[in-house]
Amino acid sequence: MTSTDSEGGDGGTSEHGEAASKRSELLEAYRKQNGDSDAESGSRGESKSGSESGDGGDSARTVGGESIVVDFIANFVAGGDAAFDPTKGRVLMSERRLVLATSEAKTTIPIAAIFDIAVGQVPPEVEEFFDYTVMVGYVDGDYRRTTVIGGDRETIEKFSLLLFRATLNGSTALVTHPAKVGGRVMDTPQRRAGLHLDYESVSFTGGDLLEKDDPVSIDLASVIFFEVMERTDADGETNLVLSVQHVQEGQTVTSEITMGSRRKMNILGRYLRLIYHWIKSDVRDVDVEEHELEVLVGLYSTSEEIDLASLLDIDEAELDARLESLHEDDLITDEEPPVDLTPQGRFIVNEEFEDINV
Repeated sequence: MTSTDSEGGDGGTSEHGEAASKRSELLEAYRKQNGDSDAESGSRGESKSGSESGDGGDSARTVGGESIVVDFIANFVAGGDAAFDPTKGRVLMSERRLVLATSEAKTTIPIAAIFDIAVGQVPPEVEEFFDYTVMVGYVDGDYRRTTVIGGDRETIEKFSLLLFRATLNGSTALVTHPAKVGGRVMDTPQRRAGLHLDYESVSFTGGDLLEKDDPVSIDLASVIFFEVMERTDADGETNLVLSVQHVQEGQTVTSEITMGSRRKMNILGRYLRLIYHWIKSDVRDVDVEEHELEVLVGLYSTSEEIDLASLLDIDEAELDARLESLHEDDLITDEEPPVDLTPQGRFIVNEEFEDINV
């Protein structure tokens, strides 16, 4: 399979097992959050359950006069401290700012100042203190600074997803979809739309997309290759373009995304690399037999009304056994119909389609 290098990965061994199971639960909860307000209210309760301590459970708490989205206890190195001496304190986030607070000091980072988010990379200077981290790069006046926040894997991953959303959701993007179908260049106009992150997809709605148009959505489990490249427009200006190849309805489609902000383009690239790595690492050690792959492809390609057992020419007992095995490997959402494929299951099916197309 052709893919981009997975920056932002943890560099460890396969997480399929307990870590992957915890992540599946985390990301399933993230997927079910509908709208920013739901995400905020849910994260307040969830981040407390994943952190070392709470703070009274008052859902109306604010920071800087803004509603708190995240509040948990962590160890961190704030503002690029040359001593690399982690301190323990509270990590709070509103829609507009990230605050790291101890009894002696407070570091405030405007969300709009963040230019990089790197999850799972533990800098050598602090690796003896942290098991899992997120590094946040931000601009402070004329300086670029870095903050490292460390904690248990589940809490850091949960916080990172919300930080990506706070940084990118609602941004304006120029989208060309599809730019290519297979190797054929399409005459598709570039359209302005609003960007929205979900765990399973990056979606574009509104703007130049008419109400009759379906939202442009890229299923992150279907991504097979992506790259950020520079392109000069008709006015001679150089822009960054994110080119994403993904499988859609059994064929390879290329979508192109650009934003006026290079910092946001960098963060969006980081997000795609992170989710790609998570999905791929969760299926790295999963050995899908040919007869199980037939079930995955059947579920992917047919509607719920289709009798899958008859389609595959097997009896119900055999279908039940295959569904149970696939559910144990976190490739489908349930072991009894109605069943959907998880992102990991779609990833495997899309690899199969890619092999066929090649």
